[in-house]
Amino acid sequence: MTDEELKQNNQDSPNITKEKKPINKKKIIAEILIVLLISAVTFTIILSFQDISEVWQTMQSANLKDLAIAIACLILYTLIWPLSLCLIARAKNIKHHFLDSYLVGYTEHFFNGITPFSTGGQPIQIYLYTKRNIKAAESTGLILTNFVAYMIATNLFAIAALVFYSRFSANFTPSTVWMVGLGFAMNFFTLVFMILMATCKFIRDFFKKVLLALCKIKFIGKFLTKLVPVFDTYCANAQTASKEIFSHVGTFIGAILIRGVSLVFYYAIPFFILRSLDVSLAWNMLPLIMLASAFAITTMVWVPTPGGTGGIEIAFTTIFTTFVGVTASIGSAGMVIWRGITYYFLMLISAISYIIFEIKVKHDHKKEMLNNDSCTTVRE
Repeated sequence: MTDEELKQNNQDSPNITKEKKPINKKKIIAEILIVLLISAVTFTIILSFQDISEVWQTMQSANLKDLAIAIACLILYTLIWPLSLCLIARAKNIKHHFLDSYLVGYTEHFFNGITPFSTGGQPIQIYLYTKRNIKAAESTGLILTNFVAYMIATNLFAIAALVFYSRFSANFTPSTVWMVGLGFAMNFFTLVFMILMATCKFIRDFFKKVLLALCKIKFIGKFLTKLVPVFDTYCANAQTASKEIFSHVGTFIGAILIRGVSLVFYYAIPFFILRSLDVSLAWNMLPLIMLASAFAITTMVWVPTPGGTGGIEIAFTTIFTTFVGVTASIGSAGMVIWRGITYYFLMLISAISYIIFEIKVKHDHKKEMLNNDSCTTVRE
């Protein structure tokens, strides 16, 4: 399909950005409650093997200086994280305020944290961009490219972590080591699939053929047939947007570097948490602890619960009690603190950024309506 055909199809096809379905707030509340329930069960199971009072005392005795550094790392991670999306949006010459992309980039943590496989962030970001009158296909290209940059960064850390595989996986048994292989395989193939989705026509054609095959079923074909051309045009425009961004090699490499730098701070958090719990860790252990963090998170990407809850906690405790050689109570205390600031606290500030974005959109919309009314009055 040529560029002219894409433009023509885009004009002739229904504009899917016009129908902006509001986010279901009741559904969000339900998902938050599910996260809290899963978290409660997970922590209950893990801490049932420990003396809870001992774990609590260990947490209370945490060194505030190192704990403050851990929180500072989290703050730096969150401040840097949205900049890759801002950079990509700038390269695409999206006409909007810098703060919009920054807030949209921030919302990812909250919606990823309450959805299975952490998949809710990107669709919501596309939706939020459409509220700024950016076409859905164009915003999809932005978000898809940004996600690819993130996946490249995480896979680079994962590959580096495999160098120390024998040390990080020492506590995995033959019956559980499959988790490591599955996690790393899923992380890599997700990257490959996203690149193909962003660039390859045959992937688009494959999905189109699947939809056309489903249309042969009468009750499905009644409503799906007319949507297939719209879907095909949407995907074509999204791929065009992605390819355009990929052509800006410096911008794309910059996005990868931004994601990489943000992950450096994120993966460093356990190091300072363990130091705050009086674990003797020399500074030369910092790179290894960072890679151990990457190893633990990558190992559990296959867990279908929101934010990997239930799996990531077990992986963290298992890997760090073995690799660092800390006691079970310190390992559990470190896990609770780490999960508290990197998941629950991060979701909180991400939710706040979403609220700020919504308020900003409503304010700008009212301002625009007032300006239009003023212009109409002057003309009359």
